[in-house]
Amino acid sequence: MKRKGNIWLIFGLFFLLNTAGEVYAQCPQNNFVVDGFQLRDSDGNPFTVTDEYELGEEINGELWTILGGSSTNGYNLRFFFDIVINDVLIADEQYECLFSGVQAQQNVWVKVRDFTWNWGDVVDIKDIFIYWTTGTADPNSTCVISTKNNINSQCYGNLEGFTAAVPLFPKFDFQSNGICNTTIEFTSQTIGGSPPYNYTFEWDFDGLGTATGPSPVFDFPATGTYTIGLTADDGVTTTTIYKDIFIDPNFGIQVTIFPTKIDDDTGIIYVESVTGGTEPYSFVWTGPDGFYSTNRNIFGLSTGLYTLTVTDANGCSQTVEYFLDVASVLSLDLSYFVGDWSPKTGKVTLNWETNREIEPGTFEIQRKNSDDEPFQTIGTIQIPNSKTEKTPYSFQDTNFPFNQDHLYYRIRKKTEEFDYYSSVLLVKREIPKEMIPSWTLFPNPSYAGQNLELAYLGKEKISGGNVKLRLLNTTGELREKTVPLPTTSRFIINSYFGYLPAGFYILELQWNNHSEQIKILRN
Repeated sequence: MKRKGNIWLIFGLFFLLNTAGEVYAQCPQNNFVVDGFQLRDSDGNPFTVTDEYELGEEINGELWTILGGSSTNGYNLRFFFDIVINDVLIADEQYECLFSGVQAQQNVWVKVRDFTWNWGDVVDIKDIFIYWTTGTADPNSTCVISTKNNINSQCYGNLEGFTAAVPLFPKFDFQSNGICNTTIEFTSQTIGGSPPYNYTFEWDFDGLGTATGPSPVFDFPATGTYTIGLTADDGVTTTTIYKDIFIDPNFGIQVTIFPTKIDDDTGIIYVESVTGGTEPYSFVWTGPDGFYSTNRNIFGLSTGLYTLTVTDANGCSQTVEYFLDVASVLSLDLSYFVGDWSPKTGKVTLNWETNREIEPGTFEIQRKNSDDEPFQTIGTIQIPNSKTEKTPYSFQDTNFPFNQDHLYYRIRKKTEEFDYYSSVLLVKREIPKEMIPSWTLFPNPSYAGQNLELAYLGKEKISGGNVKLRLLNTTGELREKTVPLPTTSRFIINSYFGYLPAGFYILELQWNNHSEQIKILRN
């Protein structure tokens, strides 16, 4: 009886090995083994931290694998596997033919198939079984499928399988706790890296403070734009990203400025309108020589910089500055004088219209960077004849200093006998919050000696074109290069500009009638 029991035990083990364990016990010669899987984009390129995807976004990409083992004596690999997404079996007993008619290779990534999943899914490839034809590859042959138990000893099996990896992607989202509230909640949306995905996080709130954990809350001092750094660590890899957030006060202010006359405190600033927010609004003005007022409109003003803080019923506030300049007794007779800075071109366009021109002369377009320096002439327009009708004029300032947030402009008309002046116009460099940068530079900040990699993130196809690179610092332009765009739209800028010592730089990029600037900090 004991002997019969042993026979039944051996039969039971054989049955289990050929059913639940498939036929893996029959694969003693693993000349080829599977070492891992990757998810890639639709062009077969590995993902990088510069890719812009949202959690849950459908990705039409590719599944790749890499083989190891002891020999390349094989071809026509019959490849069986199961697909499990987020611990749910999605597809059972999938099949592909690898290295059809060619010699199989090890330690080389190869495409398995086109593959669709949602960004952030954990994709596992399980119940892997492969077998192959041994010997030198027959180029006229291809895979002929047979059942799993109708094979020789040249096979490989792996029930547990592998997770199809993507790189470590630190990503985050944010939201405020109410209208104009500067207390911001951050949420990590980090994916990828190495299982079991036990991430740790470090946050940098534009140098104002730090935090750890996946969902910190930070109170910023005011509305505006802040650069947030998130460093994610999966226990194997550490990756840092930087992203600008904009805390919107949700209302705007329009004023009209009447400048003072020479040696006479007669300036006026009218608040024409306040939009957005919730009425009633309160107003606080400060200015030169201890000036202070809580009136909406202010009068009897001397030359200088005036600061206005508007607060609505919700406690939301916005602060703006206006420069009131000394104007000549003879003011220029204008219907309007307006200016606008373009974030695409980096240029300021000035437009004005004269009601009439009594005598010929010259328009001098004047500019200054701050209220404590004199105006400088940056261009001229000749007026050959007197005119009785309204006449429009336009001028472009192409040299907005990169380290300035605002500039002051005025129009001076010179004639044989008199000079006439317009009011002073304040033009600000304001990047619209809906504009998404087309280029990114990483690592940034960086240490002197590190390579800086530039990558194109925009949606417009720019392969085959050129990009003009201008490197500047506080003293002006350092170097300029026009380089062809690589097919990957990524390149190392050190190869064009050489070693960059510690300091602050601006990299200006011009391509396809677009312009963009990136601040570079080298520690």
